[in-house]
Amino acid sequence: MTSKNGKDGQWALEISDLCKTYEQPAVDHLSLNIRCGELYALLGPNGAGKTTTLKMVTGLLQPDSGAITVCGVDARAHPVEAKRAIAWLPDEPLIYDKLTPFEYLEFVAGLWGIPAATAEPHARELITLLGLDAQADKRCQGLSKGMRQKVALAGALIHRPELIILDEPLTGLDAGSARQVKAVLRDLVARGVTIIMTTHILEAVS
Repeated sequence: MTSKNGKDGQWALEISDLCKTYEQPAVDHLSLNIRCGELYALLGPNGAGKTTTLKMVTGLLQPDSGAITVCGVDARAHPVEAKRAIAWLPDEPLIYDKLTPFEYLEFVAGLWGIPAATAEPHARELITLLGLDAQADKRCQGLSKGMRQKVALAGALIHRPELIILDEPLTGLDAGSARQVKAVLRDLVARGVTIIMTTHILEAVS
């Protein structure tokens, strides 16, 4: 691993000697440093341990051993503080079918304690950024899988996280939508946000 510091002298993510075993090792003594403002892809076949690694980073799984530091915070010692810096988008995100995309974003913003006066314009900005204007006031239950994926991505971005973790984020997207999402991710990285994504498809990281 390189010894140079990331942006502002910090790493967005530091993993040291991380281990997780089920019937056999899923993650075996993994060490990894990712700089602030970097787009980093974990590329490998299904079953390689990518999702297990990221679930440990987000606190959804407890590692057997090893250290995880998120934006300078020891994620095992201070999990709540570390989670405030993270957005996690699984490969099969859950959104509420009876809500419209805009209502869903307002709901998620409320969970983060974001005032409505701040949340509303940011929600509108995200809806436009992800090409959801025509669906903003339609119930999510009628949206395609690709549109639902973009709504979930907008929800992950509503609290302006420092570290965004995406598990197979292009699943279910057509070619045009995939290009649009990748453009959004590149724009976020240009603003200094760190993004980690998993994929088993080489073309997804091109």
